[in-house]
Amino acid sequence: MIDLSILPSRLPAIQSSEGPFTIERIAAKHVDTLCEAGQHSIEYVRPWLGTSLCPVTIPAAKQCIASLELSRQQNYGIAYLLLSEFQCLGMGVINYIHPLHLNANLGFWIRPEASGKGLAVALSQRLIKLAFEQMKLVRLELLVEPANQASLRVVQKLNAEKEALCRKRVLGRDALLFSLTR
Repeated sequence: MIDLSILPSRLPAIQSSEGPFTIERIAAKHVDTLCEAGQHSIEYVRPWLGTSLCPVTIPAAKQCIASLELSRQQNYGIAYLLLSEFQCLGMGVINYIHPLHLNANLGFWIRPEASGKGLAVALSQRLIKLAFEQMKLVRLELLVEPANQASLRVVQKLNAEKEALCRKRVLGRDALLFSLTR
């Protein structure tokens, strides 16, 4: 069993020319900033991830955080927010953790005005390191819809291996399966 309660509440910051970006495990204190980020991002995130991980109202943000915290308590998944001071720039998630096979899914979203700056790659790299070094996972899977060019660029920069086209896999639509292994 992978014990997610022992994982850090913060991951190493991302340093860039635009300043440091912090990565914090999602918590109740993030309700307002998550909601604000969701409002700016939903039109870009919804086609690929739906709405549950990109809430646009305070009640939905509270529900999202509560659901992600329950998932962590059940050792099923963990989520981190990418922050610039107190503004949420996106989210990274390791979920669907399989304790026997030691694999999981890796997902992320970045708000539109922060995209194209390497933040999704940097956030994903921090999560990959957490998954392989601290969680001792041996495989991460990324599901990307073929039309999602931004995420396809991220998986390419992560050197993820393309494995298959999975029919009707994400929100009833086809998705490409990529993997990273330790």
